Amino acid sequence: MNRSAFNLIIAGVGGQGVNSLAKVLANFLNISGLSCQFTVHKGGAQSLGSVYAEFRICKQQLPILGQGIPTGHLDSLIALDPWEALRHIPLSHKQTQLWIETEPMPLFIERNREVSFPSPQAQLEGSPLTIKWRYYRQRATKQTGNTKMANYFAGLDILRALEMAFKKDAIKIEPTLFDKVFY
Repeated sequence: MNRSAFNLIIAGVGGQGVNSLAKVLANFLNISGLSCQFTVHKGGAQSLGSVYAEFRICKQQLPILGQGIPTGHLDSLIALDPWEALRHIPLSHKQTQLWIETEPMPLFIERNREVSFPSPQAQLEGSPLTIKWRYYRQRATKQTGNTKMANYFAGLDILRALEMAFKKDAIKIEPTLFDKVFY
């Protein structure tokens, strides 16, 4: 890492467990000996409203950092919805790691009336960034029978991102510890 902190965003919509995953991740990081500051932003204050968590992570004590991740300083984005990934692309730099759910959540303009929009995947594919497309909800349904477990599989990708980020610092991220904290 060439900056003082590794900057991570977990993005999704209300009801996907972004807030829960953020709390589990913060607990996991503290137990693992890493320092973190995080905040959860809830838009719409309702189910299917925009929700995201911003993390600043490093191996030593973090200084008080300014509010929000500055443009061009996002190191990793884990998105449980491709529409929500689009919101945070402007914060990215050339090496930003993007782990994005392939299937978008349905959009509703009026109660109970689903509406189609242009594909967020096509818009994301048009960016110069490398995207690791994921099927978090499908995998969760297949392996656990519960789509709510999609945030667990997103959490595993966060561990991969952290391990890559802290590789040169010889910090080993322990997935079995994450399992204990998650459950």
